[in-house]
Amino acid sequence: MFALLLLVAGTHFAALLSPGPDFFLLIRTALAHGRRQADGCAYGIALANLLSMLLVLFVMALLPAEGSWLWRGIQAVGGLYFAWIGLQALASRRDLELPSEDQVLRGNWWRGLGQALLASSLNPKLPLFYAGLFGVLREAAMPGWGVALAMLWMTLVVLFWDLALVRLLDQARWRGCLQRRIRWLDRGCGALLLVLGLWLLISAW
Repeated sequence: MFALLLLVAGTHFAALLSPGPDFFLLIRTALAHGRRQADGCAYGIALANLLSMLLVLFVMALLPAEGSWLWRGIQAVGGLYFAWIGLQALASRRDLELPSEDQVLRGNWWRGLGQALLASSLNPKLPLFYAGLFGVLREAAMPGWGVALAMLWMTLVVLFWDLALVRLLDQARWRGCLQRRIRWLDRGCGALLLVLGLWLLISAW
């Protein structure tokens, strides 16, 4: 079970490294409004992730037992979704274009929190992503303490990574490093997501 937790945690962290809507919202906020509002944005993103996890667990608790056709169908959908975004990440050829850091404005922490909480909560990919991760844990009959530990880890990792990213963006060297390595981050994320997607598809079969 510990190995499975490591796999789920590693996949989650790899997905966090690969830029998505939250990533670009954080970057724009940091460069346009400064660190204070970007810090609020980081807390909003972490809170939205926690709320998505709680929603997914609540819905999963209402589902029939693991062997039912409905549960197998949900596993198959989650597996296909993970495999799809994993293959997209592996095939990606994108470059990361950061906004200009000229004319940075003084930001508001609460405004950053509200903007990020709203934007992340309305992202339909977030509950789908966590449904896939928790589906893997449920299929392996992970005990409650393991699920709680995974939730705590994923919430704190989102928060501290985003806070660290805000501080790294203050330095031109780290901005350049991020731009040069974006494709490698995509590859690592894609490989882990593809592994989990295949796991769910095989379990649903």
